[in-house]
Amino acid sequence: MRLSMRRGGRRSVGVLVAGALVAGSLPAVAEAAPPTVDWTACKPGAAQQCGKLTVPLDWSKPGGAKTELLVARIPAKDQAHKVGVLAFNPGGPGGAGASIIAEGYADQLFPQWRDKFDIVSWDPRGTGGSTQLDCGTILRPGVPVFPRSKAQYDAMVASSRAFGEQCLKQHGDLLRNLDTRAAARDLDALRAALGVNKLNYFGPSYGSFVGTTYAQLFPHRINRMVLDGILDHAAGPTTLMLTEARQMEYGFNRFAAWCKSAPSCALHGRDVGKVYDEVVRKADKKPLPGTPYVKVSGDTIRMSLPVFIPAIGDYVTPWTELAAALAAAEKGDGSGFIGRSYVGDPESAYAAVSCLDFPPGLTSYADAKARLALAKALAPRVGAAVEGWAITAACSGWPIPPTNPWQPTPVDDAPPILIAGNTHDPSTPLESARGLHRQLRGSHLMVTDVYGHTSWFNSECARTRITKYLETGVMPPERPRCS
Repeated sequence: MRLSMRRGGRRSVGVLVAGALVAGSLPAVAEAAPPTVDWTACKPGAAQQCGKLTVPLDWSKPGGAKTELLVARIPAKDQAHKVGVLAFNPGGPGGAGASIIAEGYADQLFPQWRDKFDIVSWDPRGTGGSTQLDCGTILRPGVPVFPRSKAQYDAMVASSRAFGEQCLKQHGDLLRNLDTRAAARDLDALRAALGVNKLNYFGPSYGSFVGTTYAQLFPHRINRMVLDGILDHAAGPTTLMLTEARQMEYGFNRFAAWCKSAPSCALHGRDVGKVYDEVVRKADKKPLPGTPYVKVSGDTIRMSLPVFIPAIGDYVTPWTELAAALAAAEKGDGSGFIGRSYVGDPESAYAAVSCLDFPPGLTSYADAKARLALAKALAPRVGAAVEGWAITAACSGWPIPPTNPWQPTPVDDAPPILIAGNTHDPSTPLESARGLHRQLRGSHLMVTDVYGHTSWFNSECARTRITKYLETGVMPPERPRCS
């Protein structure tokens, strides 16, 4: 899932959910010279190094068409005592890790690793500086996201199909080769180009699924691996939606309690839940003005919750912005939700990868209605206003069959993998971490008693324990838990 830094104000820090086929499931690739990268400074005088990595567009046809990936690295400060190469994927789908390094954010995000690791990443195909995928808006403003009738359901499905068909027309085979197995194989090509036999890897949020897939495909290419903020590919669309809904409701209530006590909250001292309900009700009846060209519907406001409610430690604390947006919307101004909602989101690769890996499996309006009712029963205020439903809506009419659909990702012969999960993570609930822990033989589960998305970005204790594991291979103790 996305790290919340992807959107709106979070872009200033950069971009921070089919089991994978086992390695033998694709046709054998003939022995060939390892790929190469011509490394140059990303910017004049910069320590960061960038380059282009050429990989097969379709990994089942290694001799066929190619695609280019932007890759980047920043060498360890202490080369004499370097532990090795540490690769990371910042989440998404569609997180552009090479662009993060190129812009100089490694020191800000991972200062603990800068001395002893060469930090490397790539912009996954379709994103950032790699071969681009740009098909327009995922969830189009004015199209129902939470259908209340068969006609609205049909409109949602038709919009999804039109988006997919337009994307297919523009990008063809690139769109068909964007699933997470391709991303994992691209990562291994980067490993080979770096000339190392084994990688260390950190994967937060959706990056945890990239890492799980890599571990299944290339278990003997792992040195140490940390998966944080887990997406369990065995969960299925309904379970994912419901576990997220429970934690998102908790997060909203936490936000409302914060508003009561925080003078910086624009709704300080008020019943925030009632304000939210009334704003959404009015926007359902008559969309609010947002920009001269875009109106803000109730669905737009609902689908801002997965953007505003999760917190990412000191990097992103969007509750002040949510309160201000609600206060303005109460007065008729919906502009605070523009660019901060899944409705109107232009990041095409996010939807394209999601539809190949996390198909909604909707069969009818009755099916959608039943799922929405389950979410509303579990989370009376938030309902299905979660990322899992955003994917379901966006992919409801997708014209390309899923290439990597929901299924377990068992890993039996990789080194011990560290799995991290928070007790209250609105984006990737702890249930997913527990589920993945059962699938990865020999893995170690570290539970962090904090609120927010991922352990690394919300707990100094977790950062300390993760760093020690990456440097030494020593797993964290089960007790006491981090907080």
